Amino acid sequence: MTTSVTIASDVIDQVGLDQAAQFQSRVTVFECVECSTAGDARTEPAVVVLRRSPGLSHLGVAHHRCANSQVRDYGPGDLALTGETDLVPRAIGLPTVDGTKPALLLAFEEQVALIEGGHTYDPVVRQLVSEGLHALPGLGKAAPDSPGWRIALGAEGRVRVQSDVRVHLRGHVVVPSPWLRLASPARAVTLLFGSLSHADIYADQPPFRAYAAALRAGRMVGGTVRLETVVSAF
Repeated sequence: MTTSVTIASDVIDQVGLDQAAQFQSRVTVFECVECSTAGDARTEPAVVVLRRSPGLSHLGVAHHRCANSQVRDYGPGDLALTGETDLVPRAIGLPTVDGTKPALLLAFEEQVALIEGGHTYDPVVRQLVSEGLHALPGLGKAAPDSPGWRIALGAEGRVRVQSDVRVHLRGHVVVPSPWLRLASPARAVTLLFGSLSHADIYADQPPFRAYAAALRAGRMVGGTVRLETVVSAF
């Protein structure tokens, strides 16, 4: 059974033909971004809506009766990743030329990349750089300091990650004892923050090649971040 999914030319101009075509090919059942009810593109016409903001943009699907395919702009903060549901933390030992270093990976599933001036960029990553993280050429060398950022670890794996601008995550992370032994003397860790595929986020073993590829593609950034150990609740 074929689907009927319309994508307007201005949406394609913003996300590129390849990304638009890949998204269109995956649409079957959906939750309408307009009326929040279920739809099925195999039995009724649907349209693609690009919701775009300075910090996050994504493609959604609507019933044709509810909307036209279009680009919708939102202000700063109107669209944002939700730390409790969208961000997945992972404590990893990062191989470098100076030995294994402690790192915290904060990953979200791949979002929509936008095109500007002929170049593709991830709005989330652009926002993270504006808050003090850095584009990194790879995993092998120490990341530059990001003094406005800090990571706090509490009891029972509680973790808080924040910049000077906002708290990005209050959640839980599995912290192996060897990781703590590496991190405690330096009181600092490498923070890697960016987008990965679902399979790479939840892989049994850290897929370092995927992390490196995300850095090279501009989908992930990082920095050396102060680590705090706290006892009180947060």
